[in-house]
Amino acid sequence: MYKIKSAFGTPILVKDWPDSERVNEQLTDIILGKESSIPAAKRSNIGSWDSKKDLLEWPYKEVTIVKQRIVSVTREMTMKVTRGKYSPAAQDMYAHAWANVSRADSYRKIHNHESCTWSGVYYVRSVLSQEKSKSSGIIEFVDPRMLCITTELPNSNFGGRVRVMPRAGRMVLFPNWLLHYVNPVEDNSLRICIAFNVKLETSTLKRRSASMLSLGDVMFSEDQVMDQG
Repeated sequence: MYKIKSAFGTPILVKDWPDSERVNEQLTDIILGKESSIPAAKRSNIGSWDSKKDLLEWPYKEVTIVKQRIVSVTREMTMKVTRGKYSPAAQDMYAHAWANVSRADSYRKIHNHESCTWSGVYYVRSVLSQEKSKSSGIIEFVDPRMLCITTELPNSNFGGRVRVMPRAGRMVLFPNWLLHYVNPVEDNSLRICIAFNVKLETSTLKRRSASMLSLGDVMFSEDQVMDQG
């Protein structure tokens, strides 16, 4: 008698929002308008346009809908990984987001996101030519267990990669530390998405912080401390 237990699983939420055509059409016009008037920000994007991280502050009702969707999937994912023990309120969530427009020969280098709880992407438009490669414009996640690439076990998932096809209305949420990249986009393609980060200020964190002393107002030099010893 035995059982095999799966350990250290990494959650990736993929949700297709229904009735998104009208919202995505408006978001497409808004984002392409920004692209034509604002210089591109430089991050892991090669050959594509990134906005500043102020998208959630843009004064459009479609952006408000995106914010509502971010809150929803964040709550769903958090409830799942905590086995229903923590359902964060919107007030517990702090987020920022930016738009990306990708055309021919653009891609994203392998990267993870800054310190936060969850990272994600919402696909506004995905018209991908895949005549040269079925991977054109697809996001890929890398096995976080880095030593798995040395395992010689055919047909196993050790060291593998997970692909998610961009689709208009699709939202993907994953841990911020999970390495990922976007394959080069072929000619005659247009891929528009909104990337975002969400940090949860949990009640536990607030409670712990309240019981600890802030060291922000302490000023001294290490030499003085050593001399006093």
